[in-house]
Parts: sequence; C-alpha cells; structure tokens
Amino acid sequence: MGLTSQLGFKLSFAARKHFSARMGLFIAGAFFCTSIAAAETDTPPFYKITYQGKQAFLLGSIHVGKADFYPMAPVIEQAYAQADALVIEADVTKANTQQLLSQYGLATQETKVDLAQVSPDFCQQSMTVCQGLSPLAPWLQAAQVTLVRYNQLGLNAEEGVDVTLVAKNKSRPLLELESVKFQFELISSFSTQTQLQMLDEAITSSDADMLEMVAAWRIGDKQVLANIMEDQSDELAKELVEKLLWQRNHQMSQRTMEFFKENQYQQMFIVVGAGHLVGSQSMPIIFKSLGAEVIDCWQDQCL
Repeated sequence: MGLTSQLGFKLSFAARKHFSARMGLFIAGAFFCTSIAAAETDTPPFYKITYQGKQAFLLGSIHVGKADFYPMAPVIEQAYAQADALVIEADVTKANTQQLLSQYGLATQETKVDLAQVSPDFCQQSMTVCQGLSPLAPWLQAAQVTLVRYNQLGLNAEEGVDVTLVAKNKSRPLLELESVKFQFELISSFSTQTQLQMLDEAITSSDADMLEMVAAWRIGDKQVLANIMEDQSDELAKELVEKLLWQRNHQMSQRTMEFFKENQYQQMFIVVGAGHLVGSQSMPIIFKSLGAEVIDCWQDQCL
C-alpha cells in the first residue's frame, strides 16, 4: 500500500449520506470524462484572498484524477506559476506514516472487520484487497475501499490535483495548514459505530453517487456541492459535518491568516479539498469575517 493510498482519505468523511460521493469530491476524477468539457474549461471553486497587501489564490481540489485534468484553466495555471509559496492541507513528507498507521490505523479487537463477510460481492471481485485491508481500522478500510473503487473507474491518486501541483512545485516553500498526524487523530477518534457506517457506505454507494459531486466540481456548481457536503439528516451526519468540515474550516482559515501576518510571501497558492470552499461555513465566508477581501475568480477578474 503506497503512501498516497495510505493517505487517500484526505478528510473526505464529511458526512454520512452518500458517503462515497462526498469522498469522491476529495479523491475522485472526472465524471464521464468523455462527455465533459476539457480541463482548461473546467471551473472548480477558485478564489483570490487579499489581506494587508498580500494575496493568496485558493483552489478547491480533488485527490484522484487522470491525465485529462491538466493543464487546468489558464487563470489557475497562471496564479500557480506566479506564487512564491504553495500551501496544502498536510505534507506527507513531514510525517512518520508507518508510526501513525500503527498508532491510529490498525483495528482493535472491538473494531476488527472481516470484509469478506461484510461484503462478499465486493471481495469476490477484489479478494486480494480485502485480505490486505483486514488489519486496518474501519475508517481506513473505508478510505482504501473508496480508492480501489475509483481506481476501477480509471482514476488514480498519482494524478490527483494536490499531488500534481506538489510534484510541479520544485524549489518553492511548501507550507501545511494542518498535519498528517492531526488528520489521523481526527478520523480515528470517531466511534466504532460511525466507522462501521463509513465502511458500509464506502462499499454500498453506487458509482453514480460516488461521481455525482465530481461533475459538480468540474463545472463549479457550489450549490450542488454544498447540498451534498452539508446534509445533516441524522446525528451521525451532523457530527461529521461539524468536526470534519466546519471546525477545520475555521482552523485552516486562521492558519492562513497567520501566514499572511508572519511570512514574507507576497502571493501564496493554497490547495484544499473543495468541500471546504462551499456551504454556510466555508473558508471564503470565514476569510471575509476575518477582514480579508475575497473574490470569486470565475465572477471577477483575479489576475
């Protein structure tokens, strides 16, 4: 299991309903790519943030993709090229991933799941995968199952938006808003019941549900994305939305403001999961409340 796969969940457990569709916003590729506009005409959530004379461009990403995602729209590519620092959610190169997996990613006697019994149909097609996932906690099994399902649809983590931009970054500073350890701690802190529900929906959600929000991402339909991300049809969904979206939106926005105040960078390029840029407590809304100027780059001139 490669490092990208180990971390493929990328904070995608935003809520319970259409779990894999929500995960898809963060780790999916194109929705019926042959019938959707080329990458250069895609309009994913993209903003310009200005504070105290400094600028940051904020891109909502997904973490699995394919070659026809690139190059992205000219305004995105130009803003990326001009930036003097790249900012991401978490830098895997700073983490001891094996230690984190041992500490947070392994199943206990209480949480151990036999995927072959839980989902014989899935395991019949992916027996090697099921056997390999057996030592993992249900939350991490859910993340890996979703990655496998997207791989079967022709999508891969190596061509995800954030991975691609990090690979192109070269010698520029790479800053992180959180840490991989924080993400492991947060996801693993959910109850066994919640983790098992995550796993069930990762397995049983339809391909159409998984890919629904990727289509909305490519055309920048923020309302559709927000409706899916912020569904709170039960207490489980409410808990996930509050902890994995709203609370983290505030934390990452505050961290960005610290970068504005503390660092010498005049123009940053920030990449976060697109779910953080939509809805009633999105990062753009929070930035405005903190005194920053926010421009939607698809509605106004950004460059």
